[in-house]
Amino acid sequence: MGNPQLAYPTAIVAGSNGKGSTVAMLASIARAAGLRVGAYTSPHLVDLEERFTIDGHPISRTGLESHLDAVLTATQVMVDSGLLHEHLSYFETLTAVAFRYFAEARADVAVLEVGLGGRLDATNVTAPRVAVITPISLEHTDWLGDDIRTIAGEKFAVVPPGGIAVVAPQEPAVMSAIRELARERGITVIDSTRYPLNERDDHAVDLMGRLRNYGGLEIPLPGRHQLDNARCAVLAAEALDRRRLRISSDAIWAGLRRASLPGRCEWIEGRPSALLDGAHNPAAAAVLARHLNALRDRKRFDRLHLVIGVLHDKDADGIAEHLFPCADTITTTRVPSVRSAEPAELLALVPSADGQTRQAVDNPEAALAAAYDLAAEGDAICLTGSLYLLGHLRPLLQAGG
Repeated sequence: MGNPQLAYPTAIVAGSNGKGSTVAMLASIARAAGLRVGAYTSPHLVDLEERFTIDGHPISRTGLESHLDAVLTATQVMVDSGLLHEHLSYFETLTAVAFRYFAEARADVAVLEVGLGGRLDATNVTAPRVAVITPISLEHTDWLGDDIRTIAGEKFAVVPPGGIAVVAPQEPAVMSAIRELARERGITVIDSTRYPLNERDDHAVDLMGRLRNYGGLEIPLPGRHQLDNARCAVLAAEALDRRRLRISSDAIWAGLRRASLPGRCEWIEGRPSALLDGAHNPAAAAVLARHLNALRDRKRFDRLHLVIGVLHDKDADGIAEHLFPCADTITTTRVPSVRSAEPAELLALVPSADGQTRQAVDNPEAALAAAYDLAAEGDAICLTGSLYLLGHLRPLLQAGG
């Protein structure tokens, strides 16, 4: 297709948690700087088009069909000629669509979220001007290796030799592996923890960057963990500014304030209110649990009703261990996917606490309704465990269903 992935500068975001939020904030900052920005993320919540955006607007259905036809045609030609031994995977196909779409749209920069790992991920075929490594945890061990250092190496491989990597707070073993690899490859590591961040409150911080100091940065994405993601986005924006993309401090301030990302600690007001978060691994579940406990401490709700579905290839034990103790009632359900874990098996993973109500309801809509039946006006529903589950049920919550 003529290497569309090389037609514009890129920034790439790898890691285990916080990738989507970091992409959303960095893309928003670049838009505020007046750049035409492509963003490629996964998975989508409701519609496939959400994965491909230009200046925050998803690709049209006809545009998606056109680019998809072109990619599938090129793939078929290569399969028929023997240049490919098999058709592309689902994710590889969509990544090729993204590259082609951004080239046609004449993007000034594209911000890419890695799908799985990094070294062999379909996104890892560009020459990124900056890479961001979000917190890394033990995950996808069948594919990436069974120890944290090996997984860190797989993810850090998105940084090209001589490149720049902004690194989020990491476990010591992860940071050690990253520094060792960086020395071998001549990579500049920007350790985000070395840039002081002072919290004014949950949504505003003062930050000392590499190039400038920023006072009163507003961060609308909820949760303490988003402050670390925002710091990485700012440091990455500064790196892009040094690499001729001209991103001012005003753009950083305005871009952060405008950033949004549905399905990540998203609060929907109601009676009761609902909180949606796609925590799909133990590290993300631990972050969500801290956020829920903080909300409870601030009297944002009385009782918490958890609705959770998990894919069978995820660490359901670790997820449940963090989230089940937070809830007054637990309703497990089936993710609308052939990969869903069994609701009854999920329910039995962690012993029940005194007075805790538990139920398994296969149908997601019925599970949500059952949780609402248990809730009073001042309570909260937390829907979590999989972005696929959130995408399926979120339209009901938005419509007050």
